[in-house]
Amino acid sequence: MKRSLIALALAAILPISAQAGELNYNYVEANYINSHFDGESGDGFSFAGSAAFNENFYGTASYRRAKNDDFGLTLDETTVNLGWRHALSDKADFIAEVGYVDVGADIDGLGSDSANGYRVAAGFRGMLAPKFEGNIKAYYTDISDADWGGSELGFRVGAQYNINSTWGIVGSYDTTKLFDESINTWGLGVRASF
Repeated sequence: MKRSLIALALAAILPISAQAGELNYNYVEANYINSHFDGESGDGFSFAGSAAFNENFYGTASYRRAKNDDFGLTLDETTVNLGWRHALSDKADFIAEVGYVDVGADIDGLGSDSANGYRVAAGFRGMLAPKFEGNIKAYYTDISDADWGGSELGFRVGAQYNINSTWGIVGSYDTTKLFDESINTWGLGVRASF
């Protein structure tokens, strides 16, 4: 009887985020990415992380780089965001983010250049099944240098399959514009939640 009460007491104090089917805003991830830009494609990688500050606020940071060896073009993007979440149900959140973005391009033999600005975004995250999460987000990016395209609207969809409470497989599709050309990026990787 005493053992049963102790076990129940321990189960009651376990963090909710560690239970299956809950959204977790504390993670790091690494991805392989493939980007299509101006009729060319390039492969690369991305790293991202998120940390919850309290029940409603979180921060994110990401870096991604794709390179086309034939064309000699490397594109990279760095973002740092502050996010706010509002629970729509016990399995779905509305999210809003504002942050800093820096984009860069390097063309072999011609040099490199970069520009920065801000990004605002809004979307939804939700558990579609006990081990499967989906997300969708629209974002507006304003780059200070008009030569880089100025202001653009973008969209992102993503999914995560939770292998267990720590590890997950993630996939994403992102579309926006750069230099007035569409850029579409696919990603596949692994996420560690804590």
